[in-house]
Amino acid sequence: MKPKVLATSWHPGGMNAIAPVIKLLQEKNLIELVVMSHNFSEKILDSHNIPYKTIQDYDITQVSVENMKQILDTEKPDLVFTGTSVQENKKDIAFEQTIIKAAKEKKMTTLAVLDFWGQYSERFGKLEPQDEFTILPDTLAIMDEYAKKDLIEREFPSDLLKITGNPFFDNIENYALNFSETDKQNIRKKIGLEQNVLLFYAANAWKQNIEKFGYWDLENIIIIDNALESVPANLKEKTGVCVKLHPRCPSEDLEEIQTYIHNSKNNIKLVSNMNSHDLILSTNITFTPSSTAAIEAIYMNKPAASIQPGLKCQDYLSILTKNDIAPVGYTVDDCKALVRRVITDSNYREHELREKASRFRTDGKATERVTALVYEMLGL
Repeated sequence: MKPKVLATSWHPGGMNAIAPVIKLLQEKNLIELVVMSHNFSEKILDSHNIPYKTIQDYDITQVSVENMKQILDTEKPDLVFTGTSVQENKKDIAFEQTIIKAAKEKKMTTLAVLDFWGQYSERFGKLEPQDEFTILPDTLAIMDEYAKKDLIEREFPSDLLKITGNPFFDNIENYALNFSETDKQNIRKKIGLEQNVLLFYAANAWKQNIEKFGYWDLENIIIIDNALESVPANLKEKTGVCVKLHPRCPSEDLEEIQTYIHNSKNNIKLVSNMNSHDLILSTNITFTPSSTAAIEAIYMNKPAASIQPGLKCQDYLSILTKNDIAPVGYTVDDCKALVRRVITDSNYREHELREKASRFRTDGKATERVTALVYEMLGL
């Protein structure tokens, strides 16, 4: 009888991290695998053609520890394999935390994959600092030494950590190498912007979180728009801005941003249903507050920059900004100056920032490592 794994995640970032492993586990066929999706992760699984269940398939409508125990009683997995989604709206615990807590109470083995550097309190405990690491998997697969150092400094138990890399990033360099000039031009046509210099803004700062972060996406878009307005007319006409909102962006934010972009006199387009990798590779630089898109851009040897005006909390993109891999602005003036420099200084944009990006790489073997870890924890 094959050992059984229950794999699940809530947010796109978490499912992106474990989906390549799920596919490899399916291909090798050494285990019985049940995949469970919840809300935002369904589109990720659909894109990979991975069949899945939802909590409704277990006659459950609410996420709770007791309900997760019911699912575990039904499936009886030998290993619970999860992403590490963050809490939202000060909920007690996130989806993955709920099932990990249930599994721990039932003495089941758990493995989670960290998909980003930061927001550890929201991934592994309650929001209060004293409860930062209260709900932990038996093993946490992490990206690199940067993440290990960061977690240990915050007193995360070092014996739970395994450096594997993030499987989501494995094929990213090959994707970039196979992306042609024709692909680039076709994407620009699809966007509706064929300017010489094209900026990509990857949004991930919502208005409802403005008290925490100190800014939100529309304010950043306005900064970019104002910077564009400040450059010489010949450069302004040759520069465009492509904006993509986060998959979980609140509808109220979407409406405000749509209205602003519609009324802007500059070359700004809001896009949806387009692959972020294609947008990164078709544009000259990726701007973002703290989206994974910046990491993806760097791994694809494309420059990235962060704009976080009036930042009130920690910089969640510090893996890049504090290691001089991507520039950052923390005030409105600095952000505007950064955008303006990117537009006006081609050497800075195409050479200096690419040189910074070249110091941050992946070896493309994270999927193999995490898969091997799954087998190891199952005793295979």
